[in-house]
Amino acid sequence: MTSMSTPFANNTPPLIPPTDFSQIPTDSLESIRNRLNQIHLSLRKLADQINGHNRHPNKIKLPTYSHFQNQFQVLITQLSSIAAILNSNEDLLKNTNAYPTPTFPTSAQEGLLTTLLRKKALPEVDEWITSALNKSDSDDKISLAKRDELAQWCFAKVQELREEFQFYGFHTMEELDYLETPQGKLEAQEKKEVENKREEQELKITTGGKKGLHPNQVLKFMYQGQI
Repeated sequence: MTSMSTPFANNTPPLIPPTDFSQIPTDSLESIRNRLNQIHLSLRKLADQINGHNRHPNKIKLPTYSHFQNQFQVLITQLSSIAAILNSNEDLLKNTNAYPTPTFPTSAQEGLLTTLLRKKALPEVDEWITSALNKSDSDDKISLAKRDELAQWCFAKVQELREEFQFYGFHTMEELDYLETPQGKLEAQEKKEVENKREEQELKITTGGKKGLHPNQVLKFMYQGQI
């Protein structure tokens, strides 16, 4: 039996250096985000005032001319600030892919967009981070560097083992052979009928009779902003 080298042996591959984010103008990008959010809120408030007056002209009055003028001046100032920041970071932004993409349904998914752009972590996330840090500080058996070495070794071992196999689909050869038998075909047909019934039930309970999103569609929406 051949011995397998462990991640703590001398032949452990070197750790991957951490990603360098020092060249990213974080302050400028955050400033752009904050300015755009301010413009969005200002325009939304103004639109609500106008729409409210159009719906109830006798109850809700339009803001005064001076108020409109002040709002206009604020918007001009904010847009000028954004333009200056964009010009100063033109080279970086030209080579940066931003999400969500222009095809993202910002109006229909405004609540989700606000959640995705949330900067401050939720309270439960802060608890997870604090708990993980406390646990790592109290764990004297193995250091974080050793854990990273173990992760690197596991990754290299998976890559090595993967080259010895060929993967096509989600079934083994025995399962594929079984599906070709009469009993296997009958079982596959029964599973398909159950799946069709489940989809019919989803159509009945969802709003407007629409089919629920597939998990792959949800992941694509989260990572690419596309449906």
